[in-house]
Amino acid sequence: MHGETVIAASPERVYAHLVDVPRWPDWVPGVQRAHAPNGIRLGAAFEIEMYGVQLEAVVSEYERNTRFGWVGSSPDMSIYQAWALVPFPPGTQVIARNVERELTTVVVGASQVEEFFYAHQDTLLRLKQLAEAGGPAA
Repeated sequence: MHGETVIAASPERVYAHLVDVPRWPDWVPGVQRAHAPNGIRLGAAFEIEMYGVQLEAVVSEYERNTRFGWVGSSPDMSIYQAWALVPFPPGTQVIARNVERELTTVVVGASQVEEFFYAHQDTLLRLKQLAEAGGPAA
């Protein structure tokens, strides 16, 4: 899946929300719990419960204020998510990509694939609203 938006906030502000993993349940659809016991940095492990599935995740991309990515897996599924941030006056162009294996069929069912697509788009919209409202700055 691929999505893009322009956010009227600095890359630093947008990035601060992306890497604040414990707060994902507040704004990322489908995330019930996220725990990063050792913080977020390249190679850091964290746990996420998404659509009722427990995932063990690792930060695979971490370029401050420009790129963030992670890979998560369980016995039934895996997901790769990457975010690229590009300065784009008056703010930031955000490019989000998700690649899932078995997520749509195991978790939400083949009949709800469209709903999962809209959840991805909703994540971008919520990030936009959160970053443009203020909040943490890096």
